[in-house]
Amino acid sequence: MDDDRATLDVMDLLLRRIGYETLLADSVSYGLHLTRTTLPDLVLLDLQMAPLDGWEYLEALTEDPDISAVPVMLFTARPLIDERYAPYVGRLAGVLVKPVSPMELEAVLERFFEGLC
Repeated sequence: MDDDRATLDVMDLLLRRIGYETLLADSVSYGLHLTRTTLPDLVLLDLQMAPLDGWEYLEALTEDPDISAVPVMLFTARPLIDERYAPYVGRLAGVLVKPVSPMELEAVLERFFEGLC
């Protein structure tokens, strides 16, 4: 989930090339809708979006028992601020710092999905 269309398109291309199916959301509200209707295996979440940001998505996700178990991996270019990040440390699947190379993305996702088996 990212509000930058170019980033979404690049991630879509990279993820499909390494064998993953994608659903793209360019806003928190649409991302929550997709999460509720599809229960994805993993959400890659940008924190800096407008008008709602990734933290607000995490808050809504955590508060909704129907989707609170959906794993989230942060995908951000900004340093994490401890007081915002701390409540979610145990619930996050990981953090990717932009820019992410295709090889790094593939390795992180492989480790995540291998850990589910």
